[in-house]
Amino acid sequence: MSVNYAAGLSPYANKGVCGLPEEFEAPEELCQKVEALAALVRGIPDFRGPNGVWTMEERGETPHFDTTFEEARPSLTHMGLLALQRAGLLKYLISQNVDGLHLRSGFPRNLLSE
Repeated sequence: MSVNYAAGLSPYANKGVCGLPEEFEAPEELCQKVEALAALVRGIPDFRGPNGVWTMEERGETPHFDTTFEEARPSLTHMGLLALQRAGLLKYLISQNVDGLHLRSGFPRNLLSE
């Protein structure tokens, strides 16, 4: 393994330059971005919360989703984990996911606990 971390980085503007000024966004723009991110996070369904899948089923309600496990596809994060495993950096993956996307990404079953 190389001890020269910077040599392994892709080229980018100001690579290796220390002391650059920190950039700040206008408070209004930052607030809009935080609100947009919060809305996205609030839209992620859970299993155990007050409106979680299992909680709703216990109340006799049917949860509704925009997609099914069958329609879901591995994300860039799934593919990144697979790349880490193939590079020998990730030896075993333990996940609370139950959607099967780790397997669909190509992650080896013998190196995965869901």
